[in-house]
Amino acid sequence: MTVVKCFDCGSEQDFEVAVGYCEQCGRKLPVPHLRGKTTARRAFLADKKTSEVGTSNVAVTAGVFVAGVAALITVAVLVVRSQF
Repeated sequence: MTVVKCFDCGSEQDFEVAVGYCEQCGRKLPVPHLRGKTTARRAFLADKKTSEVGTSNVAVTAGVFVAGVAALITVAVLVVRSQF
């Protein structure tokens, strides 16, 4: 339960139950802070898996680059062959 206070009427409400809008005045409620909850990004960085992900990203990028070069060479060969 995340309780937030409406800026306009001052009533305190549960953000999830009210679906982001004040039940008293209908205005949009402020977005609650996480207060102690770890975000997915911080949890990911805390697990120290960035080196594994970085290595796989480099491998995928290199593979896509090689595939792109092969495609360009193939298109160039087809264009040259169609000229003669």
